[in-house]
Amino acid sequence: MDAVQPVAATGPGRKLRLLAPVAAALALVPLAVRVHYPMDFGLAYHAGLLAWSSGHPEPLGTWTGTPLLALVMAAITRAGTLEASTLAMLAANLVVWGGLLLAVWYRLQDLVSSRWWWGTLAAAAVFAPAISNIFWMQPNLIVLALALGGVALTGRRNLAAGLLIGAALALKPILILLPFAFLLHRASRRAGAWAIAVAAALSAIGLGFVGWRAGDLSVANPIAYLAQFLTKGRGPDYACVPENYSPLALLCRFGVPAGTTLTVAVAGVVLVAGWLVTRRLRGAPDARWELFAAAGLLSPMLGPISWAVYQVLLAPLMLLLAYQFWTDRAPVFLWLNLGGVFLLTMLIWDPLESLALTPVPVLVVSYTLGQFAQYFLLLLWVQWTRVRFAKAANTGRTEIGTQAG
Repeated sequence: MDAVQPVAATGPGRKLRLLAPVAAALALVPLAVRVHYPMDFGLAYHAGLLAWSSGHPEPLGTWTGTPLLALVMAAITRAGTLEASTLAMLAANLVVWGGLLLAVWYRLQDLVSSRWWWGTLAAAAVFAPAISNIFWMQPNLIVLALALGGVALTGRRNLAAGLLIGAALALKPILILLPFAFLLHRASRRAGAWAIAVAAALSAIGLGFVGWRAGDLSVANPIAYLAQFLTKGRGPDYACVPENYSPLALLCRFGVPAGTTLTVAVAGVVLVAGWLVTRRLRGAPDARWELFAAAGLLSPMLGPISWAVYQVLLAPLMLLLAYQFWTDRAPVFLWLNLGGVFLLTMLIWDPLESLALTPVPVLVVSYTLGQFAQYFLLLLWVQWTRVRFAKAANTGRTEIGTQAG
């Protein structure tokens, strides 16, 4: 069956499509004017103060950031007050979100139908994990934008791609599997190698900074720094809380203690899943977007901490599947499953719903159900992959039969 052909927008319709993604981000400005609390950025600002004064942000119970993030937050504390920096961070998140919407949907406008384009943009404009990131004052959208830019440049400007992806990893390694997935594919191997090198160099700079501020080079030990992160992840403030969507946290809520053996076992399962994905894509001429989507899905599952807001990283795979479903005329039940995954991601609107005094039982139920979006999305992707391979095999057999006849 032939794929659906897009109809390119022209004239005023094309201009409207350029304005719509920006308007979606600007629609959040009135809410941002009323709700601009420091939230997680305030905690990171405090860690930056400690990093500058003592080189030891890690005693702060809420600090699980990287050495480079400690350096960045320390620099921010030197540049401005918490109040001014909070407003700057909120503005940066809004600008980055608008830029992401504009960049992605501008690229898609000549590839898809008008109905698909507007429908997916509307879904993205109200995507709860992205909006939650903005108001939690998290840097995850910035990290996602850096990585997305790197993926777009891969194959054309591999050094620049590595710089962007490496900076994203060193700032916050929520896409830790991306460069390693790139290494397994010939077309993206150089970009992946550059990304790992850049991330290592920037992390070394961050470690050197905290060692300098502490006056003790032993503080710059990367293994000790990682061990502190893992210890906190298995601690009472993180391990079993409903806001933590990692597989280890899910097992903890079922009464399974998060020991070293279990941590390694879960990481092994995630890595095997990632390897199977990259193996299936090895023969594709340009698999960078599939690899990016896979990294977004699997990377948060690797460690002991995966907050609900990390579900913004499911967006690349959800959008990729929506595009493939449209071009390949996927069965209706697959569209329904994708819609179900989207609805699960839309259950959590913190911090806005907590500020609105939503009852605690409602929040607990929402967090409990929302965590399963990542697992259902993984199963949906596996199911779709099997459908595509079966369709390709049937097409191949039909062509062979036609030639033989």
